Amino acid sequence: MELEQAYREIETRLDRIDFSFLFHGFHRFPFALYNETQAYMDGRYFDKPDNFLGSTSIRYNGKETAIWNLSDHLSDPDVLTSKIVHEMLHAFQNDSGEKRWADERAALVKYRYEEANFAARMEEAALIRECLAGEKPEAFARLLQLRKARMERFPFVYDYEARIEQIEGTAHFVEHEALAQLDPAKADKSWTEMIEGLADPARYFPVRAVTYLSGAAFIACLRKYTDMVTDEFSDTPFAIAAIADAAPCEIPKHNARVAECMAEWKAKHRDLVTRTLEKGEIVLEGTYRLIVWNVYDGTWDGQYAVLTYFIGYIEGEELPDTDEKLFAQMKTLNGNFVAEVDENLRLTRVWRQ
Repeated sequence: MELEQAYREIETRLDRIDFSFLFHGFHRFPFALYNETQAYMDGRYFDKPDNFLGSTSIRYNGKETAIWNLSDHLSDPDVLTSKIVHEMLHAFQNDSGEKRWADERAALVKYRYEEANFAARMEEAALIRECLAGEKPEAFARLLQLRKARMERFPFVYDYEARIEQIEGTAHFVEHEALAQLDPAKADKSWTEMIEGLADPARYFPVRAVTYLSGAAFIACLRKYTDMVTDEFSDTPFAIAAIADAAPCEIPKHNARVAECMAEWKAKHRDLVTRTLEKGEIVLEGTYRLIVWNVYDGTWDGQYAVLTYFIGYIEGEELPDTDEKLFAQMKTLNGNFVAEVDENLRLTRVWRQ
């Protein structure tokens, strides 16, 4: 879809959405669409700025702004508008001083994929489906107990997932509610697909994307079974606050399908790294620090990170003392890469996939 046409389609639909219904205090934010070379906003085309990376919210011209890469080939204007609302919710989170962000830099090298965590998440997915399909307070109680057990056994993992659920799960829930205002049938179909997706263990590797879904679904459970307010800002992610009084239960140790999917995913990672290194197209070599990347599906095996779309880095090992200096010094590579990275995000070599 052409940028100007898509922009106009979105604008007319945004006018139909009650933002205050989606999240307390939420309102419309500026947005821009772009492709490989151009961007469009407020009735004009301009060259794509360097900081238009991915589909997200950024600070642009002094304002929090939702941006969307139209190269993603999303053609349904109702769905596209709901995605823009998702990114506007991130703009609102930024503007409102949201504190519950995940530490993606730490997560790349500290998040551990352990079968028991995902075996428990499979049981949680089944419980969520049961909770939302009917009145099942006992299933909801078990859901809270499982989550409490996971938090105690895998504290870093659960905290990371809870923060993704807070930021992205909330935005995904808001996205769904916006789509429901535009076309209830499309929203129902999307929600059904989301609940079904939670039951597929292959969707959990890597973990970030599926956690958008689990966050949205958990919000729906909390709204159905508790009086907890999920559309306000605080210091604690709702996925942690909700289980404060829950008693942990025993969690499953093994799930054959989870183990199979995890093994397949790790094998694909190793194969991609091997093929990329054999190809031998080194695009960066020296002493650098990895700063930003597409966190949606970035993964690390203890030596090599697989990173998609772009990476941002600075020369040397020392980090500047302010974010402004950091991003002023940052250089960007566009494309898909394998990078040799250590646990302190020191970057020594980068190969193009």
